[in-house]
Amino acid sequence: MKLTPLDITQQTFPTKVSGYDRVAVQHYLAELGNTVEELLRERQTLQQQLSAASTELNEKRQQEEEIRRVIVAAERIAHDMKENAIRESELLLAQTTNQIQEMQKNQEVRKAQLEMEHQGRVASLEVAFRTRFTDLEREQHDLTLGRERQHAERIGELERQFSDRYLELQSRLNSARQEYTQFLNGYRALVHSFAELSQRHSLPDSSPLAVQSASNAAIGPIEVSTELPSVNGQKFL
Repeated sequence: MKLTPLDITQQTFPTKVSGYDRVAVQHYLAELGNTVEELLRERQTLQQQLSAASTELNEKRQQEEEIRRVIVAAERIAHDMKENAIRESELLLAQTTNQIQEMQKNQEVRKAQLEMEHQGRVASLEVAFRTRFTDLEREQHDLTLGRERQHAERIGELERQFSDRYLELQSRLNSARQEYTQFLNGYRALVHSFAELSQRHSLPDSSPLAVQSASNAAIGPIEVSTELPSVNGQKFL
């Protein structure tokens, strides 16, 4: 049976002869009621505190559970992010490897193209050089032939001028020889005529004139040179 402080305070007992002191029993019951009442208040306070502690504990447990769920979710997210990062890094690495391989292939292809272009350029330069060298040789040959032809023409012109000049001088020399011969013949004829006149007209004996010796002296030393003149050691014909 559940007793309250009021029940304890108002509790009555039957009386008997030589029983307990009623006042002392009531006083004791009053104190006991008060004590029980205080204990009940303390119990209520403790129950309230326990309820509050239980509520706080439940809240803490809920918070802890929420934190645990958050931690689990964070761990799951971190694991997923890690997995995604690993997959992305692997994919990026594969893409980078493929790009590097593609760049290497393109570089090799470009290198081969450049090598072919270089070889073609070298070949074209060699052809151009040979063509230009051939053209220069031909131009040099033509220039040499032109110079030789000009030189030959110049020599021919000089020989022709020399021949014309030589013929002119030869003609003038022949004319001079003829004039000299005519002069000499006239001079001889004049001397001969003078000698004849001297013989026909004799002078006085006091001053005899040796006409014959004079005529011989005048005529005798005269000689006609038949040697042809020469120019630079070459005689004219």
